[in-house]
Amino acid sequence: MDQLIYSFELAFKHLCQFSNLQQILFLIIFGIFFSLKDWRTYLLLLLALCSGSLVGLSLSVFKAVNLNHSTIHLLAIISLSIVSLHAIFSHKISAIHYNIFVIIGIMQGFVLSLHYKAALGSSFKFISYLGYNLGSFTGFLIISFLSLLICTLVISLFRTDKHKISLVLAGIGLGVALMMYF
Repeated sequence: MDQLIYSFELAFKHLCQFSNLQQILFLIIFGIFFSLKDWRTYLLLLLALCSGSLVGLSLSVFKAVNLNHSTIHLLAIISLSIVSLHAIFSHKISAIHYNIFVIIGIMQGFVLSLHYKAALGSSFKFISYLGYNLGSFTGFLIISFLSLLICTLVISLFRTDKHKISLVLAGIGLGVALMMYF
């Protein structure tokens, strides 16, 4: 049980560290796309993202796919860019978005696998694996939901347009992705 809690805390703290700006910004941009009245769609897309993350982490942990550090870094840049472009150009969710977010989740799973292997080693232990996945899913939910709540509060308090907030944060996301690449 201690290993489960340790792995959970490890993943959760990793996602919430400010030094992990790419994934925090990714989840913030994901959360601001929605409002509280779209909670079902938000949870379905978050489930698609978490499912993809589980697949990506599993592929890496079970050594079905071996990617080097620079390729995983490129996947992080691509996933942040896709979510930022999605926030800029997309105004409505359709069925294709679920597939896109599963693919983005797979990329994020590979990104998480770098930390998983560095912190817990490359050997597989089910309890550690379960705790790490639960911690990362909880981090995904909390960070993206907090950004959804903050965006909703800003919109209601300042009577601003949600699309303008999305454009600003998506532009920041694209800027960070470009800085990560160069």
